[in-house]
Amino acid sequence: MNRRSLVGIFLCVLMSLSSSAFAVNSVLSGLFDGSEQKISPLPGTCFSEEPLGYLVAGTFQVSASGTYTIVEAYDVIGVDVSALIYADNFDPNFPQANLVTANGVDIADVAPLSAGVTYTLVVQHWCTNPDRTWVNREGAWAITLTGPGDVISDLKVSVPEMTEGSFSDGDPVANTDCGNSQYEQSGPMQVSQTGTYYYTDLSINYDVDMCLQIFSAPFNPASPQASRIGIFDDFGSVQLETGKDYYFVVQPLSAPDTGDYFYVLAPPAPLAINYSMSGSWYFEPTSGQGFLMEVFDATNFLFLAWFTYDLERPAEGTSAMIGDPGHRWMTAGGFFQGNTAELDITWSSGMVFDSETPAVERETDGTMTVEFFDCKTGSVSYNLGASGRSGEVPIERLLNDAVPFCESMTQSPGKPGPL
Repeated sequence: MNRRSLVGIFLCVLMSLSSSAFAVNSVLSGLFDGSEQKISPLPGTCFSEEPLGYLVAGTFQVSASGTYTIVEAYDVIGVDVSALIYADNFDPNFPQANLVTANGVDIADVAPLSAGVTYTLVVQHWCTNPDRTWVNREGAWAITLTGPGDVISDLKVSVPEMTEGSFSDGDPVANTDCGNSQYEQSGPMQVSQTGTYYYTDLSINYDVDMCLQIFSAPFNPASPQASRIGIFDDFGSVQLETGKDYYFVVQPLSAPDTGDYFYVLAPPAPLAINYSMSGSWYFEPTSGQGFLMEVFDATNFLFLAWFTYDLERPAEGTSAMIGDPGHRWMTAGGFFQGNTAELDITWSSGMVFDSETPAVERETDGTMTVEFFDCKTGSVSYNLGASGRSGEVPIERLLNDAVPFCESMTQSPGKPGPL
């Protein structure tokens, strides 16, 4: 029996034990950026001995004691993690000590939590499984806690009111592709950024199995497919644009039902520099000069070479044995975080063509900031130190052959939050 079959059996048992609706949903979220330390798999993370990235994400408390359902929100659509909750401290040398969850929560589990106790949340990558090609190793992770009380934590993120509610017998009924069942509509709503939004049904793990439909105009039960731009059962993604109104309709899937529903609609992940951004970049009006960049993901380091010209053209009659007498080049390197790299400029001098002597002389003078706006465009801001020259250069790729790969690496959900 495979892991997914076991999970299905577990969820059936879990739903049978959770017959009453919970009152409070909370979302905790953070980020894997590739700089995480790795340790052997923690309890329940997987059955491999391969070290996996992990984070001691932070601490939280609950406002009321009781049983809480914990769901890993991005199991299929983003960074797949196993979440472990510890009472008080976590010691990586003794990962079973103080463990509150039976093991790591990969999809869903329940745990007793007590008010007044400080819990430590640890998240670790799920196994490296080549069959799970949709799983990202960097980006946002998210878990939800649903129970009798609220969660107090710096990790907590707010979610739109429309993403949670309750179905009752008094709700209107519509016959749609989701089923002939009650429905609730929210809208008009607008998103704060254009991009791919990611949907996950969370309440399927403990209450109502719901279905979401998104429309570009108010929902009309007499014409339930009109203006619909997306329909989702357990998970999915949809392109949404700023400046447009959207209407969200939720229904119990297939047949009428009563109880709580809760889903996550996660925004696009913030752009992060990755090795697919290595290559040639330039500003088209100044074609003939430009930048070569190399991104080192393992160390979050970016190297840049700028091939350009002097501030003024050489005096008439000035010549060079090789190339143009006005040619200038400089190198810069530094660490990046997110979509921005801060670099120190190095000037090299003293050598001659293809010779080890005289020895090179290097001087660090000036700084650069490289910011990428997307996989095709960005900017380079510079301060050239003693020369007193500063400014900003818009940049774009010289060739776009790596753009599809870059975009595939950045298509993952960001932290849940207001649209």
